[in-house]
Amino acid sequence: MSAVVALSACSTAQIKEVDKETFYLTEYYSEPVTGFDSWSLRRQAKEVCPTGYRYLLRTAGKPSEFAKQHFECVGGQDCTYALEWRIQCTDQPQEKFSIFGKS
Repeated sequence: MSAVVALSACSTAQIKEVDKETFYLTEYYSEPVTGFDSWSLRRQAKEVCPTGYRYLLRTAGKPSEFAKQHFECVGGQDCTYALEWRIQCTDQPQEKFSIFGKS
């Protein structure tokens, strides 16, 4: 069973169901990679796994070299990449999201 769901008109996030408890979440960005966390992917993960989830994989990918600085994107370099999570639904509380990182 495989399903891909586009989430909202203003979001480029997608959900692909691998099986009943495992999901691929993907969101597209056009900037240098700054980390593997995403508030919107956390929100989507909570929607598909309301009792909690664990990360199986968090990665960023693109077919060419990543931009390292924002000025490269303004200078014409293709800065688009996909932030991808693979999660598995579990019965565990989730860590709180913080703009300051993990405490």
